[in-house]
Amino acid sequence: MYGSTILEKTIRFIVLGALFLLLLIPFLVPQSLFFPFITGKNFAFRILIEILAGGWLALALVYPKYRPRRSWILAAFAVFVVIIALADALGAYPFKSFWSNYERMDGWVTLAHLFVLVVVASSMLNTAKLWRTFWQTALGVSIAVAGYGFLQLVGVASLTVGFSSLSRLDATFGNPIYLAVYMLFHVFIAALLWAQAWAASAPGSRLGFSLTYGAVIVIDTMVLLLTATRGTILGLVGGALVAAILIVLFARDRKNSFVRPAALIIAGLLVLSGGFFAVRNAAWVQNVSFLQRLGTISASDSTTKARFYNWQMAWEGVKERPILGWGQENYALVFDKYYDPRMYNAEQWFDRVHNVVFDWLVAGGILGLLGYLSIFAAALAALWHRRRDEENVATFTVVESSILTGVLSAYFFHNLFVFDNVTSYMLFGLVVAYIVWRRSEAAGSAHLWAQSLPVKSFAYVAVVAVVLVWGAAYWINATALAQNRFLIYAISPQPGGPGKNLDLIRLAISQNSVGTQEAREQLVQMAMKIISVPNYDQDIKNQFYETAAQEIKNQQDASPLDARPALFLGLLHNAAGNYAAGATALLHAHELSPKKQSILYEMAQNAQARGDIAGMMQNLKTAYELYTPNVQARIMYAAASISTGNDTVADQLLAPIIPTGEAADPRIASAYLQTKRYDKIAAIWKAYVAVHPDDVQGYFTLAAAYYGMNDRVKATEVLVEVSKISPEVAAQAAPFIEQIKQGTLQLR
Repeated sequence: MYGSTILEKTIRFIVLGALFLLLLIPFLVPQSLFFPFITGKNFAFRILIEILAGGWLALALVYPKYRPRRSWILAAFAVFVVIIALADALGAYPFKSFWSNYERMDGWVTLAHLFVLVVVASSMLNTAKLWRTFWQTALGVSIAVAGYGFLQLVGVASLTVGFSSLSRLDATFGNPIYLAVYMLFHVFIAALLWAQAWAASAPGSRLGFSLTYGAVIVIDTMVLLLTATRGTILGLVGGALVAAILIVLFARDRKNSFVRPAALIIAGLLVLSGGFFAVRNAAWVQNVSFLQRLGTISASDSTTKARFYNWQMAWEGVKERPILGWGQENYALVFDKYYDPRMYNAEQWFDRVHNVVFDWLVAGGILGLLGYLSIFAAALAALWHRRRDEENVATFTVVESSILTGVLSAYFFHNLFVFDNVTSYMLFGLVVAYIVWRRSEAAGSAHLWAQSLPVKSFAYVAVVAVVLVWGAAYWINATALAQNRFLIYAISPQPGGPGKNLDLIRLAISQNSVGTQEAREQLVQMAMKIISVPNYDQDIKNQFYETAAQEIKNQQDASPLDARPALFLGLLHNAAGNYAAGATALLHAHELSPKKQSILYEMAQNAQARGDIAGMMQNLKTAYELYTPNVQARIMYAAASISTGNDTVADQLLAPIIPTGEAADPRIASAYLQTKRYDKIAAIWKAYVAVHPDDVQGYFTLAAAYYGMNDRVKATEVLVEVSKISPEVAAQAAPFIEQIKQGTLQLR
């Protein structure tokens, strides 16, 4: 019996230790891994969850006190996980839905780990003191992360290549969005602990913790603002308003010490919001990065428009598969199929809708979304439950319910414009676990099962649990980690030369794990670089080409609805000069994403290389007609029209954009130079310098055009005019003026 007690305490310590270690995940950025900001944190999250799951299972099988109690929240979460598992299994690409990839490390495996976290945390953190210590530790870690962010702000520390102290903070997250939502949770957690400490203490003893929690709120809010993440900033404001309004409305005792501060928060936020709206265009606002970015929120903002376009595309995908959706990690397929040509100047490979409602609609259909929303509904019901027989008795005080409702509201609003990552998942899961524990304890809910294994069998149960943990951890993580390391080695310079890189990338792909698609795409890019090197070993080139072509075909077979592998295959064939095969692959990519202009551009280049001028023109025309405000497509179509002698079409295309200066494109100049239409170049660049009088290169191009027209006087006048910009420009222009006078200027 004594041995079992020691073992019980040891395993309990391990489980609690793993829970507390989860809070340190933000600091993990192993540079030896592919996507270090993502993979390090996620592998640690999964391994720690597996460790604590094994220990908890051993404890729960023998000791009832470690078992979860019946909870509508846990039931809702479990149903959601099952629905998504079914959606993934029946989805468009089950392998990726289950495992995700290195860039995201999401998928069902992460969702399942999150559910385990909620179950274990709500069972093992089973006293108010434990939870308070846990949250206080979390706040301490958030201050350390904030400290790193401030060092980043002043340029002392950075993990991001090309970082500028004027950029958005990302600290150890690699993405400002991830840091922002991390701080969002901790602002509300600090407010919750402050409110609890205030209610539990007497007047005159509140200064110390008030200064501490107040400082945490101020510091974490500052870092959140410096991420310049607009959706999260609005989520913070909205969540704070929700919490404050609820306190004012539902605090029954009007002498409640929280009512007046809540009212002041409401008034302050409204005044600040209104004041900011009034001065958002002021010069001082434009000089403050996060304020300038916040002030650009509008329906016409390019980022906002891209979000709306994504939501519309997602809805088309939902209509095609309304019940269970496409499975996780498959929005990229919807994005390809229903691509909106108005997205021409945005990211070409969206894999998230950037809206939690549509993301779960696409991943799990209507059932998946309802399952997700049911977690929030159950949590809110638990927060605001009041006993009918004792009206004033509740699991949570009004202030606690209000603050926790505020953080759930802020998090949900944040996710209407971005998407989750492992730390936001984790913090959401921990908040849910806290609500589950509080509600279950207060209600005296029964444990999920009553039967227990004998205490004397605990040692054997623990051994079995350890074996299960190691087995699960190895199956889930070992191969994925190995593949990740092989991939890093493969894309790094090797003493053995490219041949060694090829061996390593083959080894990475052979693992058939999380990063197989990414490894195949890296192989294609490596092959294209090797092929482009002149006078290089032809045998190595052939090996890269043949291996890459076969592997990306394998990826096509694995995910037949994905346009990306087909496009990669087409680009690879083009790089190798195999234009016929390239045409076939690009046509397939176009069939999968018929409205994506970037694919049509590649098809046009391929047609030109094959001597199919009519095909080239048709592809460029189609790309232009998909969305005529697309200046890129207009320029390419116009340049091709000039080169093929169709000046009428070119004139029609360029006429609307000459006055705006947008027609002054090097491709247009090159096309007219080939046909020696210097008069056309002059007309276009004359309009351009009128719109952009400080662009020195524009004047030089205009002068060259006049010289090509044999109008040396105007050419000289233009260079004399540009010389007035600065002495440096005058020094540049002087030799050209002399060459024009002598007639020796060479036009290229």
